[in-house]
Amino acid sequence: MAREILPIHAVEENIVRALERGPRLIVQAPAGAGKSTHVPQMLLDRGLAGDGRVLVLQPRRLAARMLARRVAWLRGTELGAEVGCQMRFENILSDRSRIVFVTEGVLLRRMLAEPALAGTACIVFDEFHERHLAGDVTLARALQLQRSTRPDLRLVVMSATLATELVEAYLAP
Repeated sequence: MAREILPIHAVEENIVRALERGPRLIVQAPAGAGKSTHVPQMLLDRGLAGDGRVLVLQPRRLAARMLARRVAWLRGTELGAEVGCQMRFENILSDRSRIVFVTEGVLLRRMLAEPALAGTACIVFDEFHERHLAGDVTLARALQLQRSTRPDLRLVVMSATLATELVEAYLAP
């Protein structure tokens, strides 16, 4: 597929360099900039995920499903192959899925069942301004995991409207 040129591409090198220097990043850009569809692809394509998966946390099921379909289309693959989605009562993914859009509940259950999140290289907390308890708990658990046994785990928090100063203070090492 032809690559869309979106505002997020202007800062791709900055995103990559920031994640090469440290395991946490906040991305604030206006709606429609390409955060949800292109940042997960950047993480995979630029080698920041290694052999692991990029989990993209979405606060709503419909958003998770539609974004997964869009990214699969952009990559010229079927949903469930390289790009998948997982939510309550719906799993469209395979062992080959490298970018997986998940809901908060799914990520929380995964963290309880597999505390080390083996096979996960990056977690993208998308639409973080739409905060819910499950999203806050998963971010806190991911930070705890990163600080204790998984310093290699990359965390990206994205939003169009988030007051980044508060999140920066929380994510600080």
